[in-house]
Amino acid sequence: MTDRLDQPLAISGAVPAAMPRGAALRSTAILLFGLVANLTPLLTFATTLHEIARDWGLSADQSGWIGGIYFAGYALAVPLLGSAADRLDGRLFYVLSCALGAAASLGFAVWAHGFWIAMLLRFLGGIAFAGVHMPGMKLLVDRVGEAQQARAAALYTSCYAIGGAVSLALAGVVDAAFGWRATFVAGAFGPLLAMAGIALLPPAPGGRPTVRRLLEFAPVLRNRGLMAYVVGFAGNTWEVFAVRVWFVAYLAWTIGLPGNHLSLPPLGVVAGLASLAGLPVSIAVAELAAKYGRQRAITGACAASVLVCLGLAATAGGPAPLVMGLLILVQITSFADVGALAGGAVLAADPARRGSALAIYALAGYATGFLGPVAVGLALDWFGGAGSVAGWRAAFVTIALGSTVAVCAVRCAPKPPP
Repeated sequence: MTDRLDQPLAISGAVPAAMPRGAALRSTAILLFGLVANLTPLLTFATTLHEIARDWGLSADQSGWIGGIYFAGYALAVPLLGSAADRLDGRLFYVLSCALGAAASLGFAVWAHGFWIAMLLRFLGGIAFAGVHMPGMKLLVDRVGEAQQARAAALYTSCYAIGGAVSLALAGVVDAAFGWRATFVAGAFGPLLAMAGIALLPPAPGGRPTVRRLLEFAPVLRNRGLMAYVVGFAGNTWEVFAVRVWFVAYLAWTIGLPGNHLSLPPLGVVAGLASLAGLPVSIAVAELAAKYGRQRAITGACAASVLVCLGLAATAGGPAPLVMGLLILVQITSFADVGALAGGAVLAADPARRGSALAIYALAGYATGFLGPVAVGLALDWFGGAGSVAGWRAAFVTIALGSTVAVCAVRCAPKPPP
């Protein structure tokens, strides 16, 4: 039986009428492209982390901070930008945020020569992405029919895998050909393309927004069904971003061990293809969640991810083919429940406060998206460093905490009505 927890719990304000099918499809294509394009700078640092750490003499702790600070910038900016989407046409600050994202990536290529400048520029990049990610989802769901909103949100969120894959693969290819600074130049082109595309987005149907007060979060926080998905997403992003930030560094260390050499394409390409494999799985889990219940589908995905993380901990420093297979698998399992969580959050939110609801959702998720990579860096340093088996075992146990929290949150959600 379908889990009816997904039904909106506190409806206020009318849901806008759906726009014509052709315009809705055009809006969907533009906003999916915009999400993917704005993600091109996301994992440039993760792809080149091992090179930058070597060139600058960074510790694992410092590398984790630079890898995670992007998500801290996002988390700090998204409450304001997400709430503003309930009051304003989000297209204007979407465009401005694209421009900031391009500038931050290009600035990293030109000016970053040490820890603090790198931190600042990645922080600004995170702020820029906050202006396009959840506001972009709201722009999308406001332009499709009510019956399609959960599916549209799941598709939008699942396309994060495409953006992550493009970011990793592009950075890997450019790094191999031109060096790591060129990867940040290449990453700047994505937001510029998204900025051009948003000019083609048609206006949303319906009247003016019904929420007038900025940063009005109390009604959102009282929505228990929504908050279950918020906490679930927080656990999910802890794992997803920790895996993505440290994937290349761990694989580079593994194949550098005696007897573990593998002939591989650029490691960023390997990570990108693994990330891309998560897209169809996320869409499939979202469809299963809509048909058989979100709690059941999300529980299964989280349990699988925890088991793979523990498998990586147990095999740290082991045969390269086995480790690489598990790394690819954890890219898939960690991302599998993203669409189901997003669809549940959209349906549980009050349509009149959907921008604020998505802001809280993203704030919780990207706060832990920042903390996850940092926690992995700390675990590595505490247990012997990024060159030790014990350090990587502790790292993957730390990563597994994310899905553990997610499954507990969703299982403790209010029971659906009979």
